[in-house]
Amino acid sequence: MYILTAEQAAFFAKVAGLVFLNPFGLEREKADWEVLGLAPEGLGFADRLQLIEAKLDREFKALERQAVFDIRHYQGKTEENLRLAWLFYVFHRYRQRFNGHINAQKQAGDKAIELAFARELMGEFEQAGFNPPETAHYIALLFQVQRAFTFIDETVSGDCPALYELRMRLWNNIFTFNPAWYLNYLCGRMEDFSLLLLGETGTGKSLVAKAVGCSGYIPFDLAAWRFVESFSASFKAINLSEYATGLLESELFGHKKGAFTGAIDNHPGLFAKCSKHGSVFIDEIGDIDATIQVKLLNVIQERVYSPVGSHEKHRFEGRVISATNRPIGQLLEQGLFRADLYYRLCSDVIILPSLSQRIRENPNELPGLIARLLRRVIPTPDDGLVAHIESKIRATVPADYPWPGNVRELEQCVRRICLTGTYQATPLAAAVSAAEAGFRAADGGYLSAQQLMQNYCRFLYGQLDSFEAVARIAGLDRRTVKKYMESDG
Repeated sequence: MYILTAEQAAFFAKVAGLVFLNPFGLEREKADWEVLGLAPEGLGFADRLQLIEAKLDREFKALERQAVFDIRHYQGKTEENLRLAWLFYVFHRYRQRFNGHINAQKQAGDKAIELAFARELMGEFEQAGFNPPETAHYIALLFQVQRAFTFIDETVSGDCPALYELRMRLWNNIFTFNPAWYLNYLCGRMEDFSLLLLGETGTGKSLVAKAVGCSGYIPFDLAAWRFVESFSASFKAINLSEYATGLLESELFGHKKGAFTGAIDNHPGLFAKCSKHGSVFIDEIGDIDATIQVKLLNVIQERVYSPVGSHEKHRFEGRVISATNRPIGQLLEQGLFRADLYYRLCSDVIILPSLSQRIRENPNELPGLIARLLRRVIPTPDDGLVAHIESKIRATVPADYPWPGNVRELEQCVRRICLTGTYQATPLAAAVSAAEAGFRAADGGYLSAQQLMQNYCRFLYGQLDSFEAVARIAGLDRRTVKKYMESDG
């Protein structure tokens, strides 16, 4: 057995402590300076990390001058701290290559590809005294950490307090607020911890859901030199508002051949497509009717479901992420959303900040957002273009404008300025008034249902020039459409 000096033991204990700190939290910065033994100098996260890596490299090489580093040469608290410090060390030596694997897997899609540096990395673990099961587990864990950091950092960019909090909350949702618990008890067992995302339309709930859903623990297969599943395949999403109630049940739970007219083959639903390592994302969950709510509750509660037209029981082992822009408290009070379903969905509830809140907290949030949105159409927008668009927005959009469409509206604002040179912000009240005008008659009163349908049919006919097409879209027969078209009502 080898014994560390007091100075070495203190250093490796501090590094081990970094492993369990949220990288997006304020405590992490303080801990970085303690590891370095320096007073805060205003360096950013990447610069501090570079200094820590260099110091770690020196300390491990000092140990190796005694003998090749082997975790089995140590015991007790020393072994525990050195294990964590070595994992931190090897992770940061390989993190850029893990990032390269993330990009390669994105290109490959849902088929898991070989980890290009697997043999080299496995060799390092073997030399350091880790057995094969430990090696497989830690490689999977290191890749999960890199994915989580990358996806959160890419998805939630900005410098206002609300976004600092959001990044911290997302990291905790993946690894819990106490990563020691995650490492010892919950790693690979997070399926019972649901996540509900709330926030206005356009705040990025679907992007956040994907960042979390693609950051789950995926085992590593040592024999195949690859992870057992692509992280892109581990995330399955559905937007409930896109389906009528009859179709929605089939899209969620699947159906058997012959279950209904048009069911010409077996169809796997959302839950069948999700592996035990994956997550399903159910968007617009506040819009589903009571019947589907009951069936969804049974899946989450009992972990079993039956396809439409079948009594077979299938097991769902993934994690559930859901989202809505509707006021969930109001839906519960009005009895439009089941309380028992809500309490199955809310292991964690995260509210995404609105764009107006972000700008209030930090007025300098705007140029960074503009640059990021521009990069969707221009790979490298220069500072001059960003500044020009920002000045146009500040000149034409009132300072207290609520941005009802949030980041989605800002994106269209940026594009409109690129096309027309200006943007005319429409207050939400004005937009509501314009919508209301469509339901008003010439005398100021409200239109009847017959008048609304008549206007709708005439509008469709003007677009399609076909009674049959109008009938199909409006859900009417051809004679009824013709009656509405000829009516003077």
